Amino acid sequence: METEESFNLAIRRMLRSSATHYVFHVTLSNFGFIRSNPELLLLMQNTIKDIARGTSGVVYPMRRGDQFVVFPIDVGPKIGEITDHLMQAAFPDRKVEGSPEHPLVKVFTIPRDYSALRETANACMEDPAKAAEGASAGVPAIRPIEEDLDGMLNAWALSRLEVALAEIDLSPYMRAQMVFETDHQGHWRPLFEECFTSITDLRRDKFPKLTLQTEDRMFAEFCRALDRRSVPEILRRHRFKPGHTRSFNISLSTCQAPFFERFIRESTDLERRTLIMEMNRSDLLHKPREAIKMLAAMHEAGLGTALDGITLDLLPFTNLHRLDVDYFKIALSPGHMSLLKDADCVASLKKLPRGKIILCRCEKDSALPVGQAFGLTKFQGWVVDRLATGGVA
Repeated sequence: METEESFNLAIRRMLRSSATHYVFHVTLSNFGFIRSNPELLLLMQNTIKDIARGTSGVVYPMRRGDQFVVFPIDVGPKIGEITDHLMQAAFPDRKVEGSPEHPLVKVFTIPRDYSALRETANACMEDPAKAAEGASAGVPAIRPIEEDLDGMLNAWALSRLEVALAEIDLSPYMRAQMVFETDHQGHWRPLFEECFTSITDLRRDKFPKLTLQTEDRMFAEFCRALDRRSVPEILRRHRFKPGHTRSFNISLSTCQAPFFERFIRESTDLERRTLIMEMNRSDLLHKPREAIKMLAAMHEAGLGTALDGITLDLLPFTNLHRLDVDYFKIALSPGHMSLLKDADCVASLKKLPRGKIILCRCEKDSALPVGQAFGLTKFQGWVVDRLATGGVA
């Protein structure tokens, strides 16, 4: 059970990293002559371990004798060679090499084959007795996600969500909200449009019983999973209409994904110049060197950059004014308004370049005069949408 749980965690890490991995499923349990021969079974298992050891792979043995091997991306050119080696070890004197339905080696490419790997892994980890009992009782293997997810978001629920997101069409849940700038005369002008996925609507339709807490670490992981699905669609739409300046949320791991790196290489100057990448503060706090390096690389490539998720209670404990980004998005939640009377918070706020600060999540009428009192001119939120479209400051 411990090894199986480790493999579960490894699958989740692979998906969150967005880097390419190759996973071999060596189906030793499919072949009776291997299962019934302890010496051959041990030979096969040791052969798999030797191959993994020489290629930086990690082996995860299953209870029925099967083994999963996780390889890094640089093993790609050697896949055929490794497969042939395993086939020769299993069938030294035989022409039988397994049927198309039951091959000796199944190769999964992650993240593309995540759902298929998840389904295969679940089948290998399932207790045969319980599986038979469930089948005889007519119980489905997996309940619908809206019935299955009930309670707090935890690691298990997150893994179910990651599987479900691969099948959900997110297009109906993609939203946009404008960031506005105002002048001393109260005139508003659109600055750029932020594209995002409406988690509220997605939760209502797909998993209404699941409780989400925005400050929880699991919620941040869930947002990263959403970004991996939504960012390709945002980039597609942007390439169709590149003159329109827009921003999008992206995690550090998604920045390093092959599809995003390919976009940077192949996009035009105009496409990059009218695109702003918003990185959440959690990536900066978790991996500061990598995050700063990535922000610098995106800036050099011609993209705009913003640090999102900044809260007033965080400001006194950071030196964010040293960070070279185009915008700092500071959330003005009602619960933190009192912090604007705190000397340390105010001092930290004043260190940031006023022209780079965007006061976001402005949901109350008091947000605008509070921001203007600090000399701020850039705002985002529902109350700002109403004022800007109505032409009243």
